[in-house]
Amino acid sequence: MLQSGVLSNVVIVAIVIGLCIFIDATIVMLAKILTPSKTPSIVKVERFESGSLPFMTPKYALPMQYTGYLLVFLGVEPIAVLLFILAPMRIAIPLITVAFIMLTPAIYTGYKFACEAAYAKGGR
Repeated sequence: MLQSGVLSNVVIVAIVIGLCIFIDATIVMLAKILTPSKTPSIVKVERFESGSLPFMTPKYALPMQYTGYLLVFLGVEPIAVLLFILAPMRIAIPLITVAFIMLTPAIYTGYKFACEAAYAKGGR
């Protein structure tokens, strides 16, 4: 039988993981609500260098844009920190497995937004 101290720690960690998942879902929902639904204009997706239009053709397009980085960081970082904290605990293996499974949608959503920003129509 588990000791009550370890069990209470597991319950606290489960609550924190649940809170992280709730925050991640809220961020994704807010991103969908606040993103404009119509097709953006050419000026909106145009690449700028320090606030000005680039005067030469860019050598390459960066495949990961800042929005994708932000979503991946906000979605993955809280759970990754918990995984580093819980890694030495043998009892936390099921929680770690569930966390890895739950990280997949956050990484996919962030990567999808990054690809949409990097390969938007109308940009250079």
